[in-house]
Amino acid sequence: MRRPPSISSSAITASILVAFVVWTALVRYWPPIAAFDHRMAAPHLELISPVAQIASAVAILTWPGVPYAILLGIAVWAVRQRLRQLALALALTVILAWGGAYLLKLWLGRPRPEDALPLITASGLSYPSGHAVAIVAFTVGIGATLLVTRERIATKFGWLLGGAVVVLTVGVDRWLLSAHYISDIVGGMLYGALAARLALMIAGVAIPAPHDLVTEIVRIRRPAEPGRPRRCAVIYNPAKVTNWEVFRRRVHYELANRGWQDTLWLETTKSDPGRAQTARAVEEGVDLVLGAGGDGTIRVICAGLANSGIPFGLIPAGTGNLLAKNIGIPLDEDEALQVALDGADRPIDLVKLTIDNRTVDHFAVMAGIGIDAVIMEATNPDLKKAVGSAAYFVSAAKNAGHPALHATIQVDDDPPLRRRAHVLVIGNVGFLQANIPLIPDAAPDDGLLDVLIASPRGVSDWVKLTARVLTRQRRTDDQLDRITGRRVTITVEERDRYQLDGDTEGECNQLIAEVLPGALLLRSPHGSWPAAAASTPRPAIMAAEAAPADEAESAPVPEQQPVSESER
Repeated sequence: MRRPPSISSSAITASILVAFVVWTALVRYWPPIAAFDHRMAAPHLELISPVAQIASAVAILTWPGVPYAILLGIAVWAVRQRLRQLALALALTVILAWGGAYLLKLWLGRPRPEDALPLITASGLSYPSGHAVAIVAFTVGIGATLLVTRERIATKFGWLLGGAVVVLTVGVDRWLLSAHYISDIVGGMLYGALAARLALMIAGVAIPAPHDLVTEIVRIRRPAEPGRPRRCAVIYNPAKVTNWEVFRRRVHYELANRGWQDTLWLETTKSDPGRAQTARAVEEGVDLVLGAGGDGTIRVICAGLANSGIPFGLIPAGTGNLLAKNIGIPLDEDEALQVALDGADRPIDLVKLTIDNRTVDHFAVMAGIGIDAVIMEATNPDLKKAVGSAAYFVSAAKNAGHPALHATIQVDDDPPLRRRAHVLVIGNVGFLQANIPLIPDAAPDDGLLDVLIASPRGVSDWVKLTARVLTRQRRTDDQLDRITGRRVTITVEERDRYQLDGDTEGECNQLIAEVLPGALLLRSPHGSWPAAAASTPRPAIMAAEAAPADEAESAPVPEQQPVSESER
């Protein structure tokens, strides 16, 4: 979800557009503008004069390629900081500013002033001034970066003052060198501002207008609302939050501007991915928990907040981020923070999992036993950092020969189903990396579990099953079962690895999953669920049990060991 530009932001952009179009028309078609340019021409400078030398140095340092290169460098940094919207805005700023100015020059074909000094920065066509376009676009891009990553009023004031000085300096410099007419410089400044504002609007980066910043600089921060101040706990994984200082400043600024006080900052550790931290947040009765981390951190926080009634704001910071993707929470850090603070509270289901009648855990996305857990465990973490989710496909290719499991699956009180299965997955949501619809009917708020069992017998079966999954075919047979229910028991004869939300947790013979309807209050984007999470009425699907493929499938169903009330 992208934040739409405010009415004020749209009005400012529209005003700049109108001003630029009107000014360009006057420059081209109204003779008094040309007369004004010649009347206000700069005095002639000798190339060897001190003033000309200083002005030439400024012109070289502010050659358009320099500010554009800096903006692109910041865009690369923003991608690494998971500020994807900001990165897109900066890249678009360069494209629109540089490319647009070049096309305008070709279209208008206005020659340079006759007295222009013979410099490399004073060649080519004149309108609009490329230096003016670049420096204004650069100033707006730097301002957007500071407003997204900094909270200090002094920083904003410094940008307003410093930006104005730099833009004015470049404008005067181009005039002194007779590289442009005054109308060229004014047109360049207008187009630079227009290109930057359009880029920010397209990318969904909202920045306040200059007059709003001035108001914020001089105003006294509003007091907290009467009554008990709202308090937030921020649980974060330091290994996943790429720039802790920027993240903390941004969160603190947004909370303070909304009247939140006394924020509780809780860092996860290698030995504790968030259990004790979440328990402390619940114990202290905070009004909101923000969680920043990968799927493992988020799963542990969700489990700790089960049935607590405390809203959870998810800030995805990992490689998978499956819950965020299925719910529609933005992967951009700044956008996700806005949703976490201003979104809608929606109850979603969690799943309680009992492993071998001993260990009780929870998950919010998917759990599985067998090949998928082996793939997760064997994925190279360094490769995952480098290429993202593509690393899972490399691991899948290496473990393609993992043997099938002789499994018995029972859903609610239905008759047991026996399969020699390669894939056994229980899902609360249905989409994997790259928006692959593994269980397309799964919804996080329908009070049901969705089970997928794949039992291919050869390479051709794998190809057919993959095609059926990717094309969202819902039919079932003896090679692909889709089952829904509220309680699922999976028992396998061969002890194998199991995974929860993408993290391999250990080995087991049995998984008992029970849905906990509406157990988590998740802060979500306003509007309807995305297609990946939409809940639609549907009957439970139970594949007819196929003829046994070997003796293992035809063997009697093993008795399930009872689970005590305390374990449940």
